[in-house]
Amino acid sequence: MSRTPVRALAVPLAAALLLAGCAGNEVADPAAAPVLAGGEVQLVDAPASSAGLTGDGRGDNAVAASPASPAAGTTPPALDPTTPSPQAPAKWVQLSTNKATIGETVTDVTGFTLYGFARDPAEPPGSACTGTCAESWPPVLIQAGGRVFVDGMKTDDIGAIRRPDGGVQVTISGRPAYRFGGDTVPGDLNGQGVDNAWFAFGPDGKAIDALITTAELKAAKPDRTSTLTAKEGKDGPIVVDDDGATIYRFDGDDTDPPASNCTGVCAALWQPVVARNGGRVKLKGIDDDRVWWLSRKDGTKQVTLDGSPLYRNVADKSTDTIITSAATQGWTAAR
Repeated sequence: MSRTPVRALAVPLAAALLLAGCAGNEVADPAAAPVLAGGEVQLVDAPASSAGLTGDGRGDNAVAASPASPAAGTTPPALDPTTPSPQAPAKWVQLSTNKATIGETVTDVTGFTLYGFARDPAEPPGSACTGTCAESWPPVLIQAGGRVFVDGMKTDDIGAIRRPDGGVQVTISGRPAYRFGGDTVPGDLNGQGVDNAWFAFGPDGKAIDALITTAELKAAKPDRTSTLTAKEGKDGPIVVDDDGATIYRFDGDDTDPPASNCTGVCAALWQPVVARNGGRVKLKGIDDDRVWWLSRKDGTKQVTLDGSPLYRNVADKSTDTIITSAATQGWTAAR
């Protein structure tokens, strides 16, 4: 599939005006709002892979970067020790589109759904989700000056704000973006409609208000690949497909004889791995006697490794990354 050429843009960060908690709507005095002087996020109209980047943008960035210096004459925002930081800011962020059961949604590079909060102020934009709210709904944070890769959306809709704790948060159409702690695998939509205030973003930046219970579940199309490759990823040994995406096994499947038990919601989130041309996949670094296939009801042949059917997560667009949280639902990286 052809990709849009890389086009970098500089977008100034707006000041965050909120000092309220998750349930509050009190806005601080605009005149006292700290401004990120000279701070910018760089927008890149292409996926991160086009710049040779792998992983999830965090790398070994274990410690939060210091906020950029404030404008002359302003006071830098104090970091409140009572307000926990859900995560350190990423070095880079990718925003991607995903065809979910409720329509097209926006995800991060690892495929986790991004949400907007209806109680966040829009003019000027700010975050009303702080404290314990931000523990359940981690904001999408990025280092000041970091790159935001925009894959399948308009760069004009993307920006950033300064949060009350000094962090830099990515925005979509002016609304701060968050993940939901209750989503454990890429493509999950457990945050949709929570408290009638949290909604998944559509690619146009608008909130999706469709209910999941009324959406029609459709099985994901197979992941057609020509080669499976064993490699050493950032999180340990993995098996990847042609795109470099990590391949997984499901604990709920049968292995003797091999059988896939991934149906319903599971089948909507996980693509069975099949040979691109209907034959056998090529192998790099994997013994031939470990790999076979099983016949599926749709006529495709799903690849198996040591008897386990193989899958790719439908929303995951990262490379060299293992979604460790998926283990809570029985998914482990193939090795």
